[in-house]
Amino acid sequence: METVELLDILGNENRRRILQLLSFRPFYFNEMAKRLDVGPKAVISHLDMLERAGLIECYRDNRRRKYFRIVDCLVMEVVVTPHTYGVRTYRPEGTIQKNVHRSPDLDQLSARLRELEEKRHQLRCLLEEIEAEAMETKRLGIDLIDEDTEDQLEAETLIALLSGEASTEYLAEMLRMSPLLVEDCLQRLAVLGKVRKKDGRWSI
Repeated sequence: METVELLDILGNENRRRILQLLSFRPFYFNEMAKRLDVGPKAVISHLDMLERAGLIECYRDNRRRKYFRIVDCLVMEVVVTPHTYGVRTYRPEGTIQKNVHRSPDLDQLSARLRELEEKRHQLRCLLEEIEAEAMETKRLGIDLIDEDTEDQLEAETLIALLSGEASTEYLAEMLRMSPLLVEDCLQRLAVLGKVRKKDGRWSI
């Protein structure tokens, strides 16, 4: 599912409440509706949307009760700065050593989770530093572009290419412009030596 659609789905408070509830354990429908204090039809609609988005799945126990659970880990990053807007989703991959401790007690598990939370905090601090430097670097690039261009579309196209190469179609989608118009702009910039094209993708 597209990231924009996921944002729309997660923008609903009741759907977020459902996911929060399911983060504790699987729930069956009636139990969930009662816990959320939301009408059955609305809960069904929310569950259906979350299921179609691939965020949750259902299964039946030996009493034929229909349970819902979160499918997998999904991470969504949203970056909004004066010069950047971006949304990225991914599912973490990697080898999880499930058998490091065959019979851990609750204290061990809690201590390990605290260690991992500290690592997550350190990573967030590093990401904040990287984002601050990236924002300042992009600002400097935009200043240079503004000084060197008079055409607004050319300036916006160069700004879009600051962070990396892209196809004409992708740039047109970013700029909300006609692909033909963007292609014409890119050709002008190429003649001026400001951009180049390789394997169907443009870069500065």
